[in-house]
Amino acid sequence: MFQRVLCVYPYRQELHHVGFFPPLGLECIAAAIKPYARNLDLVDLRKENACTSDFLRPDTDLVCFSVNWDREADFLHHEISSVPPGLFTILGGRFATENPEKWLSEFPQVSAVVRGDGEEAITEICRGVPLEQIAGLSFRRNGAIIHNPNRTLGPISDDNYPDRSLRRHSYEAELEDVPTGILIDSVSGSRGCPFNCTFCAFSRNPWGEKRKWSARSPESIVAELEGIKAQFVAFTDDLFTYDMDRVARICDLILARGIRKKYIINARLEIAKRPDVLRKMEKAGFALLMLGVESTQDKTLRSMHKGFTTAGIRDCFQVLRRSSMLLNGYFILGNIGETKDEMRQISPFAHELGLDFIALSTLRFSPYSGLDELVANSPGYYIAPSGKVYSDQCSVSQLRQLRRQINREFFSPRQIRHLTWKAIRNGALRFLPGLFLRLPKITWLILQHKRQKARRRAHRRRPSVS
Repeated sequence: MFQRVLCVYPYRQELHHVGFFPPLGLECIAAAIKPYARNLDLVDLRKENACTSDFLRPDTDLVCFSVNWDREADFLHHEISSVPPGLFTILGGRFATENPEKWLSEFPQVSAVVRGDGEEAITEICRGVPLEQIAGLSFRRNGAIIHNPNRTLGPISDDNYPDRSLRRHSYEAELEDVPTGILIDSVSGSRGCPFNCTFCAFSRNPWGEKRKWSARSPESIVAELEGIKAQFVAFTDDLFTYDMDRVARICDLILARGIRKKYIINARLEIAKRPDVLRKMEKAGFALLMLGVESTQDKTLRSMHKGFTTAGIRDCFQVLRRSSMLLNGYFILGNIGETKDEMRQISPFAHELGLDFIALSTLRFSPYSGLDELVANSPGYYIAPSGKVYSDQCSVSQLRQLRRQINREFFSPRQIRHLTWKAIRNGALRFLPGLFLRLPKITWLILQHKRQKARRRAHRRRPSVS
């Protein structure tokens, strides 16, 4: 039994511009620890003005950090280093998993690194299982760093969801960093993905093993939804719609229990083959489908092993665009072998399909994705220190400019009117009456925020005076 446990999400900034989603992985770890701790504090530093050291107490005897992203390195390192010697300090999360040797060798404060999913490992630590016997654990012992064998991942547990009573703050949507007052939350209903897209590392464990798709039961998911206060819920599943019969069961339970929320999910285009389930999803409150289109070029889709062609994409959208659900299409810029002109086809292709939104990302290397080997065999292509892939024909800055240009072309005033009207018709705006009352203030704050950003950019461009 630990006296007091401190669980820390050690970042200041969010990855996206829609607001802060809760640190769901860390919250699941905290829920696993709670039965073994007399006191437990869960701290999200994005929501605090304080630092890790401000939350340490004299009786704190376990500190857990969720290290998921390779960003804000100075701040992250400062927070880890602020833990005094003698406390049992554990790192977990995807970024920590990629190189446990680094964290244990560079940070004497770190006692152990949990590689991969952490719920089972942290439970064994809390139960007092000897560290040498805990699969998936790297730790320091007598000056040596020991890496135990990888943990064999079993099915995801129905009990694997957070205790939201541990939160110190609520989470809400934002527009250009301006809070809207709309509560948002997230749910993990499954892990893994059965497909093998060559650019994707998220379907694999952080040490390169293919992660089998494993899902919680529909009953477990809907029971969690019943306890959530937020009106909008985003599922973090890599692929929510792999088993469409399971999706239909979730919809039936949501409707039977009268749960009235709106849901955002990741899906594949093949859901178009089940219009019967699409209709149930609309009734149950599914409002936004995040669809991986990725490219306008058949040659690229083949090299990605996406499993469909541009003709197949068009066939699927014959069905999907008749749905009342909003449709977001993911596209990747900088795919190997694509020219600038081919990338510029994204906006007209997206309009032809009937997409309501597009989300553009730059091809990026991550460990075990296989992109390093592909780039090495592609003359004129390189990997930047940031991990972004670029070429002699299109630099990182040119890809950034291309991204802005495509977004401007797609999000025309006509497109904004279209998606606003569709959001009204599908009920996505039903929960937002308070937002409309706050729109004048929000608009003013957004304009102020944009002016401040423009001033900062102008200041950075100003030549220095020697």
